[in-house]
Order: sequence, then structure tokens, then C-alpha cells
Amino acid sequence: MTMIYIHEFSTGIEVKRTSDGGWESGGFTGQYMNCTREIPPEILNAISNREFSLSEGGLQGSWAMVGRQVGGYSVVAVVSRGRDDRGRSVSLYRYFWCEGKDYIEAILRSMISRSSNKVDPLVFDPDDQPLSTGYRLNQDSQPVSLDKFAEYLDSSPPIVILYEQPCTHLILNEIAKEIAKRQGQDYSWAYKVAALENPWYFQVIYPASSEAENNFKEVLARRPRDSVFISGEAGIKTAIKAIIKGRVKPEHINSLEIALAHPQIDAQFWNKLLDGLGASKAYKDKIYSEPMVRLLTLKALLIPKFLPEFLIWMQTAPKPDDCWEFCRKLQASIVTEYKKKSGDLPCLTRNVKDGIYSLLSRLITKPKFSPSDSTIKHKLRGLVHYKFYIPQLVKATKLLLTQKDGFWSQVYRVSFTTDLGYALTQIPDLWEPGIITNYPEEQQNFLTNLQQFWQYPGRIDKNYLSLAQFFEEVKLPHFAAIFYQISTGEVPPNIFSQVSPRRHIKQGKLFEMMLIRKKGWRDHIHSAFFAGINFVKDNFRFILRGMVIGLLLGAIGLTTILLINILEESMVIIGLLLGTIGLTTILLISSLLISLYDKALQASRKKKIATLKEELTSAQASTTDTNNPETLTEISPENQELFNRTHEAIKAMITNLTDYINQLPPNTLNSIGIPENVQDNNEYIVLFCVKQILRIDQNLQYGEIRQYNERWQKFSDAIWKYQEKKGANTPDGVIDKDGRTRGWLEEDIRNQCLNQDGG
Repeated sequence: MTMIYIHEFSTGIEVKRTSDGGWESGGFTGQYMNCTREIPPEILNAISNREFSLSEGGLQGSWAMVGRQVGGYSVVAVVSRGRDDRGRSVSLYRYFWCEGKDYIEAILRSMISRSSNKVDPLVFDPDDQPLSTGYRLNQDSQPVSLDKFAEYLDSSPPIVILYEQPCTHLILNEIAKEIAKRQGQDYSWAYKVAALENPWYFQVIYPASSEAENNFKEVLARRPRDSVFISGEAGIKTAIKAIIKGRVKPEHINSLEIALAHPQIDAQFWNKLLDGLGASKAYKDKIYSEPMVRLLTLKALLIPKFLPEFLIWMQTAPKPDDCWEFCRKLQASIVTEYKKKSGDLPCLTRNVKDGIYSLLSRLITKPKFSPSDSTIKHKLRGLVHYKFYIPQLVKATKLLLTQKDGFWSQVYRVSFTTDLGYALTQIPDLWEPGIITNYPEEQQNFLTNLQQFWQYPGRIDKNYLSLAQFFEEVKLPHFAAIFYQISTGEVPPNIFSQVSPRRHIKQGKLFEMMLIRKKGWRDHIHSAFFAGINFVKDNFRFILRGMVIGLLLGAIGLTTILLINILEESMVIIGLLLGTIGLTTILLISSLLISLYDKALQASRKKKIATLKEELTSAQASTTDTNNPETLTEISPENQELFNRTHEAIKAMITNLTDYINQLPPNTLNSIGIPENVQDNNEYIVLFCVKQILRIDQNLQYGEIRQYNERWQKFSDAIWKYQEKKGANTPDGVIDKDGRTRGWLEEDIRNQCLNQDGG
């Protein structure tokens, strides 16, 4: 039988004895009393965030109770009434806690067993000196029945139980636990309370009276409809406010880490929370005070998509160096905690990596140039110089990822480059499914867009040049080589030599991509030298004959001049003429040789260019005109919104069909044409079936549907026809998560695509 240990502590007061042997409060000490063990910081943080607090007038009976999962602990607070030395009422708290999140029921049962009347809980008592109580979990305890409370289980929290409906703290705990299980989050409840400081931080509330019930309903009705119950929201706000003020503590970083792991906390939640603290105003109005830079630094950490905008915002500040320093100081304090935990901040680390991918994607899609972009000289083996421009965002990205004490730079150095290298090795094996999965959103988009360059060798996109320049700037030649090849079709010799140090190698493979070395000055000299040798070899007899004739004529002329004293003056003139003819002959032959050599070089170049064009045409033979990115337009915001709706529906379909797919008979996937190397990829299987049912060519890449208007329109038209065929009243070419089209598709996937008998 499992044994757990329940620990205690109580509100600290200065106890004053009364004449009748009782006691009263002489004031709060600020320290907890009757502690049976050191209190975990997570629990202290929750208390300071008022997560257990009743507001004024919140205690109507002799006691009230609050239960909450806090981090990895179960906590119950019993609130009772006391008196101070002036006769005023004070609320006193007695806390019970144990390690493990699933023991609130055990704490409640322990209270019942220790209570004198087996009903009321143990309340604040300064004379009670408790020990950490060992409590044996009784696996045979009668389960708590919710038959009379089933109607509440499908409601959205916070839920107020009707006061007229009798309810125990065990029942309330079970309701909260069941709701939390369905929503995948921690739970909390308040029992016999009249008022709470933050009622929306509880999933279930049992009021102390009918009046309290009405008050709670009125307060909760004023809560915005789009708000979602988030356990520990107060702690998240407290952490962010402290960080903005420059007071970064371990518990604050821990609060953010826990929040990022929460299944219901998304970018919308962070935007709403941070905008309430002034993030949007600071960004739009260009407010560059230190607290606002800290706030927007946090926003870039918590919402990876915002990172590029944040860097541009800092670069356009009147004093960007000050902004960078404010940002660096905040990052340094986070890095301190990161190193203490040996890098064990997985959610923050994931966000940082995804933010870097967001930056890389921005360098591709919007490599904006401006007069303030820096001009640098690029050296080719120290001899050939030329200028090119580095966009401000490339500079800002380099600064962010190389900044001393930076959190982004720490993650970049420790794991990002390794992860990117591994991902690039996977792309050749992953292009078949059409979309790379099991990655955060920004990383998935980045890698999906790269698939085309492995799928169609020889395809070029000049927008990737900024990325090649960036990786060259940060001295990562392997990545620079890949993106030079993708952007220009060749790799500069100085980069190529770093990834393939063997001399005279003109091409080689890296990450399964063929790299072609760009010709440098040595190559041109080498080509010219061997072209000259080949020309001489091919025309040796002609050259030799011309040289002999020229030399003979020259010799005759010289001999004639030597006979000046013997011959007449006219003969001297003849000799000079013959000498001139010989020299002219040599010059003419030389000129002819040079002309023939130039023609030979041009012919050689044309032949090589024709060969390269033929190879490129052959490599792209399988690509239709519509697959050429030059003929496609970037997806519009309107179409992007429609795609996002459809994408959410497809993700829901994948979730719903996963169990069905996993239970398919052997060889089913082979029979419908799913390649063996992706038969464990449920996303690919569902997309395959969706295309089959919509009668779309399987070669239409899902990754391109999210990128280009033409691809989305083709997909949307197929959905429209499917909706018309199914009898939809208003076909719209979109699959909605909660719509009928999604239901039809799921049914057809089960009954047709994945059912051999059903065709």
C-alpha cells in the first residue's frame, strides 16, 4: 500500500494569550509558522500570487477551503476566522501539501480521518505542533460518485455549482479533476467561499450562500468571452511584471517554462497578456525605454514569429546600441538560470530555436535592402575583390546569434547548428510525404520550403542568397555552401575549399546535394593553358611551316643588308624589303595564331554552356511549368487565412484517424499505395487519402499549397467540387475544423481510401 507524507504550515502571527486561556493575533509576522518541512518555492510563489486568497468578506461560515495543483505538488488551504487584539476579524490560513500532483483527494481524506467530528477539517491552531503525517493510500476507498453532477462536466470553467445542490469538498475535487483531465491541465477549486480575489483562476467554485452564487456569476459574466481558464495565470503575470522591472528570479523563469508547456497557452494568449502590459503600444509608437525593450524581448522569446519584427524594431531605434544592451542584460539573466539547470529549459529552448528558424525564413522571403545596409568587400583567396550588400536583418541576426551572454546565441551555439545539420540530412528521405512533421511550426515551414531543391536538382532561387551570406558571415561554411548552391547554382571557391579540401575537385556532395564549384582565377589560367596546348597540338605542322618561312625570309633580308658594300643601293632597298616581308610574315602568323586561339576558346565555352544547359534541362524534365517557382505568386493574406482554417481541420482529422490507422490490418497501406518508408507517418497517410478522395494529383505538394496562390486555388477548387458532390448548400472550397466537410472526408477515408473492400 502506497505511503505519502503530508506536510503543513500556517499563517505566521504574533500570538497573544487572553485571560480565559484563549489567544488572539498581535499582528502578522511575515513568516510562516508550524512548518513541518521547508516550503517549496513553487507553493510560496502561488501564495504570493494570491492563488489561494479569499477577498474581503470571502469567509461567511466558520471555514472555507481551496485546493490546487501547483507545479509538482498537491496543496489544500483551509481558511478560518480569527481575532486581533482590537476585536477585528482576520482570515488565517492553514496549508497542507505533499509531493505529487494527484494527492489532493488523499489530503482531504487524511483531514477527515484526523478531524474530531469526521466532517470539519483541521483549521488554524497556533498551539498545534504537527509532524509530517504519513498517510497510507487506501486503494479500496469508495470512489466519489458524480452521477448528480454530470451536467457540469461538459461546461466551460470557471463553473459555479448551485448552492441549493448539496456538495462535499471530495465531490468538488472530483469534478475539477475530471474537467482538467479532459482539458489536459492542472486544476483548482474553492469550497464554501463567498468571494475570491481571482475567481477565474478556479475551475469549479461551490459558493457559501445563494447571494455568493449570484455574485460569482455576475463577476464571471464580465470576464471576456474569448478568455480561457488558465491554471496559474496570476503567476505568469507576476513573473512577466517582475522581469519587466529587471527582477529576474528562478521562479519567474520557471513560471514561463511551465506556461509554455501548457496545452491551452498559445500565441493569442501571449499577445493578449503582453499587449495588456503595453507591448503593442511600445512597438507601434517606437517607445525604446529599458522596461519596454525587456517586454518586447520577452515577447520575442514567447512568440517565435515576432523575433524578426523585434530585431527590425531595435535596429530602427534612435540609439540601437542601447536597445541591444537592454536586451542582452535580460538574456544574460536567463542564461544564468539556463546554465544552472544544465540547459534544462526545454520549452524556452524550443521557442528560441523556432525563433531562429523564423529569422532564417525572413531572410529568404524579405531580404530588404536600404541605404543603411552595410557594404563589404568579399575576398576570393585574397586576390579578387568585389562588393555586395548585407541587409540590416542579416546584420541583426548575426549580432543576435553571436552576442555575448545572449540566450539566443547560447542555444544557437549549443544545439541549433547541430539540429539544423541533422534536419538537412533528413530532407532527402522526407520529401516524399510532401511535408516535414514533428517539428515546431517555424522550423517545419523552413524545412518544407527546402524540400523542392532536393526533389528537383538544379532548381535555383536567388532569394536564398541572403541566407548564404549570413552563414558565410558567421563562419559556417557547410551551410553557406548549401545555400550558395541553392541561390546561385554554384559555390564560391573559398567556401567550396572549406567543405571539400581536396584540390582540383570541381563538384561534390554535401547533405546529399550536389555542389558545383564556381571557377576562380586559377581555373581560368588552367583552362587557358591547356586550351593553348591543345591548339598547338592540333595545328603543329601548320605553325612549324609558317615559322620556317618567316625565319627564311628574315634571314634573306639580313644577308642582303650585309652585302651593302658590295651591291648597289637598289639592292640594299631590296634587302630591306625582304627583311620587312619576313618580319611582317611572322607578325601575321602570330596574329593569325592569336585569332585562331580566341575562336577555339569561344567554341570551347559555347560547347560547355550547351552541355550545362542540356544537363539542367534533363534534371528538370519531370518538372512542369506550374512547378517552376518563377511562375507562382506568393500566397495572399486572404488565401493564407483560408488555408489556415483548412490546415487546422486536417490536423484534427489526423488526430481523430490515428487510432483507426494504427489498427489497420497488415498490408493495407501497401495495397493503397503508401510507400513503406512513410507508413508510420499518419499525417502523410491522411494527406494521401485527402488527395485521393478530392481527385488531386498526388504530386501536388502540401507544402506548396501553403505558399502559393495557384497551388491553394487548385486545392480549394477540388474541395469545392467535393462539397457540391456531397450536396453542400453553400460550397466554399474550405475545410473547417467543426464543419460538415471534415466529417464527410473522415468518413470517406475510413470507408473508401483505407478500406480495401470499400474501394
